[in-house]
Amino acid sequence: MSDIQDLEKMRHSLSHIMAAAVKNLYAGTTTIQFGIGPAIDNGFYYDIDFGGQKVSEDDFKKIEKEMRKIIAQKLPIVRSEKTRAEALKWAKDNSQKFKEELINDLPEGETISFYTLGDFEDLCRGPHVDNTGEVGVFKLDKVAGAYWRGDEKREMLTRIYGLAFATEADLAAYEKQQEEAKKRDHRKLGKELGLFCYSDLVGAGLPLFTPRGTILRDMLAAFANSYREKRGYKKVCIPHIASIDLYKTSGHFEKFPEMMRFTSVESGDELALKPVNCPHHSQIFASVPRSYKELPVKFLETTMVYRDERKGELGGLSRVRAITQDDSHVFCTEDQVADVFAELIESAKDLYARVDMKLKLRLSFKDDSDGYIGTPEMWEKAQNSIKAMAEKFNMDYFIGIGEAAMYGPKMDFMAVDALGREWQLATVQLDYAMPTRFGLEYVDVDGSKKTPIMIHCALIGSIERFMSVFIEHTAGWFPFWCAPEQIRILTINDEVNDYVLKIREILDGMELNDPIEHNKIRYTIDDRNESLGKKIREATKMKLPCVIIVGPKDVEASEVSVRLRDSEEKIKLADLKAFIEKL
Repeated sequence: MSDIQDLEKMRHSLSHIMAAAVKNLYAGTTTIQFGIGPAIDNGFYYDIDFGGQKVSEDDFKKIEKEMRKIIAQKLPIVRSEKTRAEALKWAKDNSQKFKEELINDLPEGETISFYTLGDFEDLCRGPHVDNTGEVGVFKLDKVAGAYWRGDEKREMLTRIYGLAFATEADLAAYEKQQEEAKKRDHRKLGKELGLFCYSDLVGAGLPLFTPRGTILRDMLAAFANSYREKRGYKKVCIPHIASIDLYKTSGHFEKFPEMMRFTSVESGDELALKPVNCPHHSQIFASVPRSYKELPVKFLETTMVYRDERKGELGGLSRVRAITQDDSHVFCTEDQVADVFAELIESAKDLYARVDMKLKLRLSFKDDSDGYIGTPEMWEKAQNSIKAMAEKFNMDYFIGIGEAAMYGPKMDFMAVDALGREWQLATVQLDYAMPTRFGLEYVDVDGSKKTPIMIHCALIGSIERFMSVFIEHTAGWFPFWCAPEQIRILTINDEVNDYVLKIREILDGMELNDPIEHNKIRYTIDDRNESLGKKIREATKMKLPCVIIVGPKDVEASEVSVRLRDSEEKIKLADLKAFIEKL
């Protein structure tokens, strides 16, 4: 048994212990109905209907006290099985309508297991620790509302979250990380740094980017695109809507419930806001006859797609309804797949190294559900190809079953940020299914018609999601090259205005070539009639990479005072250009 599996058993057991404590404390005054109580990455939760009683974080102390009493008793956690009829009778006898619903949804013939600790019995697949004394350390964390089974039309339950770790030191380390995460929260920093905003009139999940935020977006997109432009990818441009027929052919119509659909008032045409770009790009490929001589054909487009995410799941830039993708599609032969993957893998590794994030690799394969398109033979071939390429390029990977796209397996690059958190951002996907569905063809060397293979790639994925990670990763201290405002010049008084003109001439004459070509210096001048201290405080609050302070003594010495995040020094005016190029 691995440490991770042991920890999951501890966390799962703690959810049951919390449910038992809640029953002991509240069942005497009302009917308590239990939903689900799984283990999660940092602990556990349980969804509970308290029968109209309001439970808040003020109640945590007494719930934790009752939990510790149960833990101290080292009660055995015992597994048992019931027939469907016995399980349903148990649910009815105990007035557990949510458990009754779960039992009715179980497949015929499936073993129905229960776990008991003391006088508390619960429907559960398990596994659990042997007794309540083996659960490590815990702390109740927060209360939230949760619709039963995530359905906004169903009952609203109270979800109590708990933190759980093997040791006190692990719990303390996690809490320290969470405190730092609060300071770095991209929603907080986005407002403080003037990057984006929301409007109730515009709608939830539809962020509005300010001039500063738009600069950051554009710089990140250009950075990601520069890798593929060097490899021969050509920019294309497609509409933001399409006929439903396009998505019926691609398979998205049936498999993509988030698609936003509408009917044209004028023509009666059934249309949709595009949830993906690949079907459109396939039609550009299909628009003219293709020969093996022109393959691989590489298309690139940074554009928005639209998905009707649930309102309760929207948050900041992490999950939005208008998603900007640095999207690219390659149409190639079987022999070209390895080279295309090699280019994209090297690009992803270099890009994330330059933003100081480590990468892990997940191979995302299909599960046994029916939410995929293509034949079993296509999937086996594609998954074997993906695995072989990961091994060919000596990449450490793990396999995520059920994480594949609907049309093919993926290489998902998991970026590790400054707080050690993992985020799925870059992705490279192999697709045999969509070219077949659209009847895409090229003429091979022997004159026969062949179906190309399609490779989907986004190096930063959703720009909005990447920005949310990048803001928190940097804590808002963006690298010089992509900072919306790279330099702010602060004047002490009006005597230095002519000298500031000389500084402006130097900055206006500079072009930075790394990592984006023709990147002009972005600077502002704060020459307001305010104290220098106030100007410095405001510049520091905006987390500017470089602040240049100019006073009469600087003019006399033909120099400037330069403040960086963690240092300050005097620079000769003649050396200013070289200093900034170094930044």
